Amino acid sequence: MIAIGSNIKKYRKKRKITQEQFAEVLGVSDQAVSRWENGTTYPDIELLPTIALYFGVTLDELMGMEDIKDESDIEDIMNQRKELRSRGEVVKSYEMLRKAVKRYPNNYQLILALAADLQFANVYNDEIRLKNLQEAESLIDRVLNECTDAEKIREAKISKIFNCIWLERREEAAAIAETLPGMNECRESYLLQIYTGEKFRTFCREYLEDLYVDMYLAIDSYGDKFCEDATLTNRERIAIFEKELALTELIFDGNPAAYSSWIKDDHARIALFACADGDTELALSHLEAAKDAAVACDTLPDEVPYTSALMRGRSYRSEEQCKNYTHTEQEGLLSFIEQKGFDIIRGTERFQNVKKLLQGDRGLSEK
Repeated sequence: MIAIGSNIKKYRKKRKITQEQFAEVLGVSDQAVSRWENGTTYPDIELLPTIALYFGVTLDELMGMEDIKDESDIEDIMNQRKELRSRGEVVKSYEMLRKAVKRYPNNYQLILALAADLQFANVYNDEIRLKNLQEAESLIDRVLNECTDAEKIREAKISKIFNCIWLERREEAAAIAETLPGMNECRESYLLQIYTGEKFRTFCREYLEDLYVDMYLAIDSYGDKFCEDATLTNRERIAIFEKELALTELIFDGNPAAYSSWIKDDHARIALFACADGDTELALSHLEAAKDAAVACDTLPDEVPYTSALMRGRSYRSEEQCKNYTHTEQEGLLSFIEQKGFDIIRGTERFQNVKKLLQGDRGLSEK
């Protein structure tokens, strides 16, 4: 959109002159300048070079064409980021965004995207991980200190919360989180009561998927997958992860698409806890289910429509996914079952069959 009027106003104020003074320079009426600035009319085309020369800008800058080019460039950058994240190449994404932020140092969308990728990257080197989080925090603080856009500030606060958690500053994270609206105050709570018809159904499907993700992650945390809570028994952990499987089935009716990777994780963890409890049959049955879920996730087409009554109308699209690893789900499960906890079933035929399938062609080459 051409923005001659708003740019004339911006450059005029930068030169600290009045509309009357600027009109006198050009030999036009101050009413004409006023109409340009409020967008009612445009200057005659013959005046444009003179106006640009007076303000010391190019014609493209005067007409706002540079802004249009910048917006198009930033859109291309964000699309490139989306593609890299869908392939799990988050490190390449944040390296690309670093260059973009140098080119557009005041674009808060790019700054927050870079901070998010630095946080999200699954870096196995603790020193690099710490540097990434410190760089992310510096970027987040820039947004909090400089930006006036309410939505960007909210996004920056949420990023800051996660940074504080990962840097073991939980009291600071809590102080920020306590300034955010509660669940009952969120926009979704009200829009549920407002929307009607197809708009309501579309909104509900999106909201239900968001709620599913939040509830799944809450159960996941309660299940204490890292086994730091000694008050939970292996059986209790198994029961908790079975709740995650039941929740996924409730929402997706056996067609969870990308969430198959979460199903794989649940079955694999149940198998590990069952091994620790000495229940080899339970462990093997869930390990086989984990293998099936891993294969299902790795063989997903680029687009899969959800078929459950709750999700019908929504689809999984590979281009919209993001992950912080490049290995396949089968390769991830193969690595997971190398843990000593699986030794109790490692020698069984069923375990070996699962391992061979996960190895695929590599298994044949190793013989």
